[in-house]
Amino acid sequence: MRFRTPPEVKARAGGDRVLAWLPSGASSVVATELALVLPEGSDPVRVPWDLVLRAQWAEGVLDLTAQDGPGGRPKLVQVPFTGAPDVLAGVVRERVNASIVVQDHVTLSGTQGARVVARRVPGSADLRWSVVFDAGLDRRDPELRARADAALAELRASLGV
Repeated sequence: MRFRTPPEVKARAGGDRVLAWLPSGASSVVATELALVLPEGSDPVRVPWDLVLRAQWAEGVLDLTAQDGPGGRPKLVQVPFTGAPDVLAGVVRERVNASIVVQDHVTLSGTQGARVVARRVPGSADLRWSVVFDAGLDRRDPELRARADAALAELRASLGV
């Protein structure tokens, strides 16, 4: 059985192909080929898949952790929803995982380090590289930053990019 996408959901998708959606108050949460579109009034309203860091679904609330832009700091957005999130949650998981091309954890100080990740920019052949430091490490420390940059360069060279 196939359901028709309601016109208001299509409008929220901004021309992208709708993959799944759930009601959220007077609006909706919409998964498209390129992004997760959050309910009207959310900040941000649209999160490209390569910026989604984590999505946790529980008791009518989606806890979404996403970067506020390439290289940006993580931001938690709580989004209420109505109904069973199974289909939407599966689409979100698939899209986030599909955006990850490679990831590696590198040691920078003792047992702590950073995760180096290359993610595919939705709708493009471009890769977006990021370095996420473990909790407790200062990403502004010049020595740690130099080690992380060297690890990133080594990983990119090993992949030929």
